[in-house]
Amino acid sequence: MSVFIIRFLPIIIFLLLLLIWFLLTRRSRKENNSQKAPWFIFIIVSIIAFGLVLVVFRFIQFGEEPGGKYIPPKLTEEGIEPGHVER
Repeated sequence: MSVFIIRFLPIIIFLLLLLIWFLLTRRSRKENNSQKAPWFIFIIVSIIAFGLVLVVFRFIQFGEEPGGKYIPPKLTEEGIEPGHVER
């Protein structure tokens, strides 16, 4: 899931901003503003939102306490026992 978020979140945020802007300019039919999109603002807001989501995601997903003893993987009679951290 985290790989999906890291790869596609910037595109999703940018498309959502574009959709919101399109819907708001479409309501005001007095002026045709649809040709003058504020691309620079969209890009800046997308970068900031992506950074904030990554920071929040990092603290939610990797919120374990540091420390513990690392036990390396071992070959046993049943197969390979994966490495883990004992706390």
